[in-house]
Amino acid sequence: MGSYYRPKSAHMADIKGKGILYEDDDAPIKLTDQDDSHVTKEYHLSLIGKVLNPKKQNVEKLLQTVPTQWGVQERVTANDLGNEKFLINFTSEEDLKSVLENGPFHFNYCMFVLVRWEPIVHDDYPWIIPFWVEVVGIPLHLWTVTNMKSIGGRLGYVNEDTIELSAGRMLIDVDSRRPLKFKED
Repeated sequence: MGSYYRPKSAHMADIKGKGILYEDDDAPIKLTDQDDSHVTKEYHLSLIGKVLNPKKQNVEKLLQTVPTQWGVQERVTANDLGNEKFLINFTSEEDLKSVLENGPFHFNYCMFVLVRWEPIVHDDYPWIIPFWVEVVGIPLHLWTVTNMKSIGGRLGYVNEDTIELSAGRMLIDVDSRRPLKFKED
């Protein structure tokens, strides 16, 4: 039988009530689903974000820097949510929209995801990056909603309402979890 050694510091932690509690009850905690309309209302002026390159992007530094770059530093509060995620709360819809219109976003030469907060529970959330894409090199008579959706659909989801045929551009929601693949013939 092997020897059991506990350093004196561990014993002192136990005496002070700060030791590690070892229990057999590792059952998951069950959360109940309930009316979340008050939470939704509380965060309706919030953006949730996630850094895509945590080795180069520090969330705290990002939260100290980007509100100033956007010119809203006095009108927002920002919180580090952990797991490379953060929340930015705005005081006005106008400020929130003006920030979102300037996406996609980058910090320290790397992109980060920033979307309007929604009550979504998923480890990867948020993962969608909206990109305005302008189509070039296609004859004007082929600028149709069907063709634009076909082209944009190769990169992500295209909402028909965002297709601007006169400008040859559309808003594409790109899934940051999937790699973009480029192929030259």
